Amino acid sequence: MGIAHILDEFRNIVRQELAALQQSPFTASTDAVSGIDLAVEITRLSKSRIYALVQQRGIPHSKRGNKLYFNRLDLLAWVEEGKRQA
Repeated sequence: MGIAHILDEFRNIVRQELAALQQSPFTASTDAVSGIDLAVEITRLSKSRIYALVQQRGIPHSKRGNKLYFNRLDLLAWVEEGKRQA
């Protein structure tokens, strides 16, 4: 077993791992929990509207101190709940 064969095996393993990471629903570019910008991105609402919904407890969120947190999956479910039947 030569060094070339070992390197080929290593490359194959790296390729498999990268492919598995790319297929994962949780990649580094899609934070599961984030701030107001995540809520704006998912809902397409203005920051002021989101703050109003938070005050009315109309949108899923968490608060720690004076910082708001939004969960991507909770927001997607909330948007889905609001869909009208065709």
